[in-house]
Amino acid sequence: MSSGAALFIMGPAGSGKVVISQYSLTLGRVAHLINLDPAADHFDYEPSKDIKELIAVEDAMEELQYGPNGGLMFCLEYLLENIEWLTTDLGEYQDEFLIVDCPGQIELYTHSDIMSRIVSVFQTADYKPCGIYLMESLFLQDVTKFFAGVLTATSAMLQIGIPHLNVISKMDLLESRRDGGDTDEKDDEDVGDDLHHLHRYFYPDPSLLNEQMSDSTRPKFLELNRAIVQLIDEFDMVNFIPLNIKKEI
Repeated sequence: MSSGAALFIMGPAGSGKVVISQYSLTLGRVAHLINLDPAADHFDYEPSKDIKELIAVEDAMEELQYGPNGGLMFCLEYLLENIEWLTTDLGEYQDEFLIVDCPGQIELYTHSDIMSRIVSVFQTADYKPCGIYLMESLFLQDVTKFFAGVLTATSAMLQIGIPHLNVISKMDLLESRRDGGDTDEKDDEDVGDDLHHLHRYFYPDPSLLNEQMSDSTRPKFLELNRAIVQLIDEFDMVNFIPLNIKKEI
């Protein structure tokens, strides 16, 4: 039996999920990349396993006349129905580190149990799972996108139920809010300090939503904002770790 670890990388398109693989390579660490995104079309190195060898989202869309989301859901269901394709090779990576690239579609982390069923396959193979939800740093510049990410991260944590980290990626691209657009090399330092200018984002302060949205929000949506604030405040599960690919943490 294996005693390795499997890191499940989640997050919306463009969040930099491939960055985790790049980061591991930059640090000289050895890992096997398992691609479970049937729509992925670019990798910096060859995956050890690629779901597109089994089925691609383009096939489902063409043959079944599904849209992109429907096609992706079909592909993952097809994977579960043919799980031997994956489990046959998992034993070859005993005592090794797996990076599992997951699709970014929000449906997989809100009302579907597909991802939790896939994670259980790795657990059955005696891999210790950990989830990472990525949100790119530019979300910090749009409070509505930021809190949509917070809600999705919360849902992923509840839905999959494994040890979990939330990460702000691409910190090297973030323009400083303090210095008028110049890159601030200290954006990802001392984030636990409540005086840090991004502290309310790394440790999400739900009141940010009301403060920045109320003036521009139609009255009928103010109650929705308050409900979202209450939900985030009651669960209080999501904190973020900044990731700068140029620095080791």
